[in-house]
Parts: sequence; structure tokens; C-alpha cells
Amino acid sequence: MSDFRRPAQSRRRPLPGLNAHLLDWPGDAPPVVLLHPNRTNARVWDFMVDASRLANRFLAPDARGHGLSDYPETGYGYEDYLADLRALLMAEGLARVHLVGAATGGNLALLLASQAPELVASLTVVDPGVSLDPQLSARVREQMVREFRFDSLAEARSRMPFSHLWSEAMKNHYSRHSFVEEADGRFAWRYHPPGAVATEHLLETPIWDRIRVTCPTLIVRGSASEVFPRANMQRLAALIPAAQCAEVQADHRVPQDNPAALAALLDDFIGAQ
Repeated sequence: MSDFRRPAQSRRRPLPGLNAHLLDWPGDAPPVVLLHPNRTNARVWDFMVDASRLANRFLAPDARGHGLSDYPETGYGYEDYLADLRALLMAEGLARVHLVGAATGGNLALLLASQAPELVASLTVVDPGVSLDPQLSARVREQMVREFRFDSLAEARSRMPFSHLWSEAMKNHYSRHSFVEEADGRFAWRYHPPGAVATEHLLETPIWDRIRVTCPTLIVRGSASEVFPRANMQRLAALIPAAQCAEVQADHRVPQDNPAALAALLDDFIGAQ
């Protein structure tokens, strides 16, 4: 029995060189494609989609090396992720989508909208890591490796990063879908550490000069986020004609910190397109 009013369908989609997993919430076109942060998975979106009033179809893939998708040994650069995304849109027959990306997913959404404007009807970027502080990046990369396995699911649940603002229901749900029990009885994250570390390091390289977005755009910042300072939000908005900005009472993981508030913003923004 699902905990959600609008449960997702979980399925797999073979792509060139990758067997991808995705969540699919049936609805009307045009679809909304949701891109998750690094070292997470598509389950970051469940509560937000459930809170949304939009009748659109929602689609959330697990990126390569994350969740239930394949874990290739190599291929964790921007162009690898973007090639997977383009292949997924083609395989699903999606010619034009509303694109929503959080954190690293926001970077990917910005780059796809810049490279292939014909594919993106609207863009929402949520606390992206467009110019990540190297010291913060180093701390996160070290944590990815040091805190990867746990003696119990309860310990794993208690050590989830950026979770201090999550509801108990969010913590319970996300932990159920984000750890796998190994043969020795310990619990490990559902991501590929070398890939996640390489991706996190990638975020230190600014992408400002690659941003050429022309579609309607909403930029969302978590009000307590150190990953996406207000100055970066303002700089990003200056690069995108007629971009709208909003701050949500949240830290960096906005879809999980405050899913209802983010859903309300998307309802108004996408609903107006």
C-alpha cells in the first residue's frame, strides 16, 4: 500500500551503455522531468510530486551511478550525464519538457537548456552548485567515502546528510529507498562512490560561461543554503532573460526540506506556461 496519494511507477529503460531506472507519475503532457542531486536518487521527489496540483506527467530518472540505475566504472562528467538525459528523452518519445533540477541536477538542467533549447519548454533550477566552494566540496567528497557503510539501517538513517530539516516521514521513506543491505549485514548507500566523488569535484569548476538559457526560468534557493549563496542566485538571474527568483525556507535539499513549498512554486510557474 503506497504512502502517497499519487504513487510513482518504478521501471527500467535501456539506454546506450546504461540500463536506467526511473520513476514515472502518469499525467497529461507536457511532462515534467526531475533531475536529482549528486549521491541521491529519484526518491528525493516523491513528497514534492505528491504535494503538487499539476496534472502533468512527472518523470524522475536515477542518474548513472545512483539509485537503481547501472553503476559504470567511468563516465561521470557533465557530457556523460547529458548524453544519458538526451537518450532518455528520445527513448521516452519526449520532444519538449518542463525541466526541473536540484543541486547537481540543476547544473545539468542549465546545461541542457543552454545546449538544446528546443527540448526545454521551461526550466526550474533549485539550489544548484554552479560554482561550488572548494572547501565545501572537499568536505563532502571526504564524507562520501568515510560515511558510506553503516552497521544498521537505523544508524544509516541517522547519518543522512542535509537531513536536519526533514520530517520523520521523509527520513523513513528516503532511508528505505537509499540503502542496500550487504552480505555482511551492513547497509551501504545506493550510489557509486568513485562516480559521486568525481561529480562533486566537477562542481568546483564554474559553468557561468556555458549558460545560454532563453526559455522561461525559475531559480529557487534554500534560504539557509551555503551551497548556493544569494549572490550566486542574483548572478545566475542576470544571465537569463526574465528569470524569476524565489527563496524557500529550507537548506540545500529543498525538495526534501520543504516539498510543499517547492510544489506550490512549481504549480504556479509551470501552470502559467
